[in-house]
Amino acid sequence: MKQYPFLLSVIIVNYNSTDYVVDCLESIFRNCSHLSLQLIVVDNASPDNGQLVIAKRYGERIEMIESTYNRGFGGACNLGLERATGQYILFLNPDTVLLNDAFSPLVSYAEHYPDSALGAILLNADHQPSNSYSSFLTPWNILLSALGYHGNVHYKEVLRPLSVDFITGADLFVSHEIMDRIGGFDERFFMYCEDVDLQKRMADAGIRRIIVPGPQIVHYDGGSYQQKKKRSARRRYEADKSKMIYVKKHYSLFVYLCFRLLFLLVRIPAFINPYYKVRDNLRYLSLLLKTI
Repeated sequence: MKQYPFLLSVIIVNYNSTDYVVDCLESIFRNCSHLSLQLIVVDNASPDNGQLVIAKRYGERIEMIESTYNRGFGGACNLGLERATGQYILFLNPDTVLLNDAFSPLVSYAEHYPDSALGAILLNADHQPSNSYSSFLTPWNILLSALGYHGNVHYKEVLRPLSVDFITGADLFVSHEIMDRIGGFDERFFMYCEDVDLQKRMADAGIRRIIVPGPQIVHYDGGSYQQKKKRSARRRYEADKSKMIYVKKHYSLFVYLCFRLLFLLVRIPAFINPYYKVRDNLRYLSLLLKTI
């Protein structure tokens, strides 16, 4: 059996999130310092140079990796994965704070059920259950979502392990062996769907995805904050681009072509949206028309 220097490698991607990263790391030191941890912060070419602040504050207590350009979330996670030497890997968003020893229940479950990827019921800023898992993407549910039918999940505390399609990438815990077997994130997904794609590949390989009771992790990127981001032209573009890449990758060519035609039709209101600049709408229309 392969020997690992650390029990757990925690990979945190930073892009202009210095204050969040500091709060996240402090919560880890406060609650999980008894564990053998390798803390890896991957800076995705942050314009604010926050990586200098983080590196100076924590020194050798963390490993800082500085990318020369913004690789997207998946690409940055892959950089961290190259450096990771823990038996287990946790991909943790920078805007998370641990309220308890959140890592131990994950490690304990993984030791009993090694062929599993794990996560927790995340809490929003009000400490209420929030976006933690969902169903895999399909051409059908993507089209329904574009029409306004989102099929929202009502999250609540779990008292026993819960099997799900995919765990949000904000707190994805998995063994190093599984990542070696499955491979890293597909870097064609710059933003969005990279966590769904990774776990779809896990599902195809027979690896379970489980929400584990016990960890208490606040994820600040939720609720009203999500509402404020809805009219970002960049996010609209990247989100829909990733959905098209996902369908092309996991479905037949016929299904993909039918999906593209229907998706173009249902997204007509999006590319004539007056809330965006004309050039942003034209760029978005070009995306819908071109081959991915």
